Amino acid sequence: MIKILFHPKTTVFVTVLAWLAAMIVVWSAPLEIPVHFMNGQADRFVSRWGGLFGFPALMTVLLIIRNWLDTVVRLIYVLVLLHICMLCIALM
Repeated sequence: MIKILFHPKTTVFVTVLAWLAAMIVVWSAPLEIPVHFMNGQADRFVSRWGGLFGFPALMTVLLIIRNWLDTVVRLIYVLVLLHICMLCIALM
């Protein structure tokens, strides 16, 4: 199971899924997405374009440089989790 997570095709597939999810959600997301909350109130926002496409863009850059760094694959999965959270917040 662990071997499949670190296979190069798996990380490319996950990155493509992140791009597709962002392209689908961007049209139903609000213009600003809250990214930080203090006492239950949102106090920091990002634009929907930056918030939804920022993580997939970073994942793509990491895919390009993964040939030089083996630990980049773990970072791609962390970004996928953050991207899922951003998508959920955008749809709320």
